[in-house]
Amino acid sequence: MGAALRLPPSKWSELSRGETVWIHEDKWGFDAGLVDEVSSDHEFLWIDFAGRGRRLLCGGDPVQVWTRG
Repeated sequence: MGAALRLPPSKWSELSRGETVWIHEDKWGFDAGLVDEVSSDHEFLWIDFAGRGRRLLCGGDPVQVWTRG
């Protein structure tokens, strides 16, 4: 993955549509996706997983969001 930075939910609003992110879950490991939509006032983030569908992430979900540092 190279240099990467873990982004807490409070910083998700700084992401841009189309930006590559890596999502980490303890049970599944890392998965790459593209930011599709970002909430500017809540800790919500839609990720598009390259033809495998979209997923809504919420600040309280047990996931980590990583971006290029």
